[in-house]
This record gives sequence, structure tokens and C-alpha cells, in this order.
Amino acid sequence: MAFKSINHDDEKIFYNRLWKLMEERNLSTARELAQALYAEEIVPVDSASEDEISIIGSMTRRIQEHLNLEGTDKLQGRYVKAYCDFFGCSADYLFGLSSIKSENPDVIRFCEATGLSEKSVRRLIEDLPEDIKRDLVGFWSNVLESNLFYEVPLEFHQMCYELGQYRIAQDQIKAINMAAKKMDNSDTFVDTWRAMMESNYLKEAQPHEGSYHMHLNELLVNVTTCLENWVDEYVPTHKKEIQQYFYGDLNKRLQESYDEFLKTTQSE
Repeated sequence: MAFKSINHDDEKIFYNRLWKLMEERNLSTARELAQALYAEEIVPVDSASEDEISIIGSMTRRIQEHLNLEGTDKLQGRYVKAYCDFFGCSADYLFGLSSIKSENPDVIRFCEATGLSEKSVRRLIEDLPEDIKRDLVGFWSNVLESNLFYEVPLEFHQMCYELGQYRIAQDQIKAINMAAKKMDNSDTFVDTWRAMMESNYLKEAQPHEGSYHMHLNELLVNVTTCLENWVDEYVPTHKKEIQQYFYGDLNKRLQESYDEFLKTTQSE
């Protein structure tokens, strides 16, 4: 039986996919989902002669059955439609034919063509005010067109590799010290062994620590250079709106100062 407390990460199993959809809507029981479906007038049962309590009870029992299904052979078509309508997901996702939840064909096509995650694609096409969207799209277009597209992830990968190697060496040093403590730490041989091994791993760790900071600095330099170049390009092409913002903000502050001055003189 599927319980909410069990790990439901394996989305190859149907009830895990259903749990994931429920989690996104903050629903933790079959009854809560049944009530939510009923509230949105999505009723995949014959409701001709049943009252609300009976309908929700019938839906709850059926949904609980679905939360125990590993496959979709016994999943009724009317519930497939109900789940798709309520969660805004595709039938392909419910049936395990796609890892993309969205039923939006543009999102599906974009994910499949680029390999980007569904969440990142939604970010790219989400409905935003035109001026904000223009700046966001323009900025990320610059990133994709520039060498940062390659440099940032490659430098990041090297940083992770170097940091990982450094931490492995540090863990080995901790293990050596713990082993020495369990033995007779006052013994000259044990102390010599501990010091020798610690020295060896420190020599191993230090180059990785230096390389990590080298790659981090390289990444920061590259990003800073690009940002400075983009700023130099942005300011002249947006000069008019920057001036409008500046003078509008300046006038607002001057008006506020004038109003404050009037209040002060009137109170005297």
C-alpha cells in the first residue's frame, strides 16, 4: 500500500507520479484530492443520484486504489482526464511515457529539443510584463551568445572536481587521527605514523585547494568582464528610459522634500 511517508522518488511507478502531482498542490491524502476535484466540479463518477458526501466518498476510495497502483492497466479513462484537467499534466506523463508533466506542446517540444528541464523552460516562456521580459530575455540571450555558455559550466565542473579531491584528502586526515586515538597515541611509532600520513595527505590536499580558488577566480574574472561589456552596450541603447527614470525619481524626491518643508513651515 502507498503511504505519504514512503519515499516516492521513483517516477517509473504510477502511484509515485500521482503522489508527486498531489505534493505540488499540497494534497496529502486521497480524500483531500477527492474534495479538491469536487470543488472544481471535476467529478469522474456517476453523480446523478448521489449527494456530495457520497460522491466524495466514492472518489476517495477510487483514488486510494490508484495510490496503490504500480502500473496503469487498471486506471479508468475518466480519472485520467480528471487528473489531467486538475493537475494540468499530460496523459503521457500519467502513463509513464514522458517525464514532462506539462500538456503544453511548446513546453514539451522545447524540453525534448534542448534537454532543458521543464521548470527552466517554463521560466523562459512564462507570462511577464513586457519591459521585464525584454530585459530578462535580452540578458540570457547575451549569456547564450557569449563564451560564458561554455566557460561557466566548465570552470564550475573543475571547481567541483578540485574541491571534491580536497575534501577526500581532509577526510583521510580525520580518519588517520581517529585511528591514532584508538591506538596508543602516546606510542612513538603511532605518533610518527600519524604525522607521516597526515603530512602526505596535506601535500595531496593543498594543490587541489589552490586549483579550486584558481578556477573560481577565473570564473569571476570572465563573468565580470562580460557584465562590464554588456553594461557599456546597454547604457547608450537605453539612454532615454534611464534619463526618464533618473529625472522622474529626482522630481519625486524633490516633491517629497518640498511637501515636507511646507508641513514644517505650517506647523511653526
